[in-house]
Amino acid sequence: MHSLTELLGLITEGKIEYPADHKPGMRVTKGGSMCANCEYWVEKGNLCNNKYWLQWHDGDAKIPAPADEYCCNWWHAK
Repeated sequence: MHSLTELLGLITEGKIEYPADHKPGMRVTKGGSMCANCEYWVEKGNLCNNKYWLQWHDGDAKIPAPADEYCCNWWHAK
């Protein structure tokens, strides 16, 4: 049996591959990862305060769709 520490040591980072139509921020189906369940979502104003989102989105924190229908690469669970 292996300890959790040993198993975590086996994890290596690999190449990230996205579908051809992938964008860093895009509409998603309801129920999975989405702005509405992300730690960076600011409900008042439907904003994202993630620094990478802001860099990609030209400093604009406004999410361009309802929070339960949009997600970006920088999503992180609340």
